[in-house]
Amino acid sequence: MIDRLKKLFISNKSIVSNFSYLSAFQLFNILLPLVTYPYLIRVLGAEIYGVVIFSQAIMMYFSMLINFGFNISATKDVAEYRKDCKKLNEIVSSVFIIKTFLWIVSFIILGGLILFIPSLQKHSLLFVFSFGITFNELLFPQWFFQGIEKMKYITIINIISKILFTVLIFVFIKNEQDYLLVPLFQGMGAFIGGVIAIYVVLVKEKVIIGLQKIPIIKYYFLESLPLFISAASVQIYVNANKVLVGTFLGMTEVAYYDLGEKVLRLIKTPVGMLGQAAFPSLAIQKSVTKINNVMKAGVFLTSGLVFFVFIFSDLIVTMLGGSGMQKAVPIMRILSLSGLMVAFSQFLGTSRLIIFGYKKEFTQVIASSGIVFCIAGFFLYVSDNVTVISLSWLAVAVETWVTVAFLWINYKYKLLV
Repeated sequence: MIDRLKKLFISNKSIVSNFSYLSAFQLFNILLPLVTYPYLIRVLGAEIYGVVIFSQAIMMYFSMLINFGFNISATKDVAEYRKDCKKLNEIVSSVFIIKTFLWIVSFIILGGLILFIPSLQKHSLLFVFSFGITFNELLFPQWFFQGIEKMKYITIINIISKILFTVLIFVFIKNEQDYLLVPLFQGMGAFIGGVIAIYVVLVKEKVIIGLQKIPIIKYYFLESLPLFISAASVQIYVNANKVLVGTFLGMTEVAYYDLGEKVLRLIKTPVGMLGQAAFPSLAIQKSVTKINNVMKAGVFLTSGLVFFVFIFSDLIVTMLGGSGMQKAVPIMRILSLSGLMVAFSQFLGTSRLIIFGYKKEFTQVIASSGIVFCIAGFFLYVSDNVTVISLSWLAVAVETWVTVAFLWINYKYKLLV
């Protein structure tokens, strides 16, 4: 038995190493916000905190645009050509050029929204400062480090920036008038982390970033376009709920939903780490058996976390938000169910269909999820049934749709066994 475990470890050494670094990275990503959350919700109050979260939810759409699906397409390209210096320089340069263009476009769009939407004008500085979050997508090449399978860079740099943000929160935010400092500090952390990451890419990894010919840039743009459409469809239903809650129900309800979503993120993180760590290796080996083995581990781990949340949700809410946040308990329990669906869809979609070249089918499923969300959301609106609970169930329903659709396509193309 011990010999079998040793052989399994050796054959999957890169996955184990990458998973370990990503575990440390995601641990800080989860724990530090949970450390600051109880402090911020009490100092700022649920209403002001909800406004901050509402602005961040809108910025996620800009981050999605700047990302443009490169977290998948560029990771795959880097993994395949990491031994080819010339090609690697071309990939990295093209991705940064496209991201810079999209970042500028995003800032112009934000300016237009603030100029023409009165509700955004009221908190214009908040939205401008919140835009600093997008530095993470612009500057930090997580796709590059994943592709070369050196997750230690991701871990070390992100831990530094997250700790900086956390310290600044406790030192400088003392009352609700300091709420603008929250996005300002987040933007600073993202900018500093991004600058350090670029230094590592240029100096440590010796990548040369330079101008590229238009046809080359166009190639990488079009290559990632289907994945961007997929990501956009995902964000419609993943991120829109907070925007809808803030628009129709109020900022206090945003704070309730955000707490449930934070715990959902905790549930989804292990399987996400596993998928990210395994992706480069799975993309090279293209083994259905290996994908299934990794999927089984992810589903088992996620099931345990969902069960834990159902049992201890009251205690979790009280510890994080206080007794005044108990309305978040049912939201937390409902949203946790979508985490189980994500555990399946991670390895039926990104870590299977993309790897075997079924980008079109992958994009179609994800795009359909956005359509399903919009149609269902419209019926909730016309039936006057837009509540935090109904929107939470809608999130679960859409994730279930994605999982079932992926399952059918994998069955169709004989990718399940």
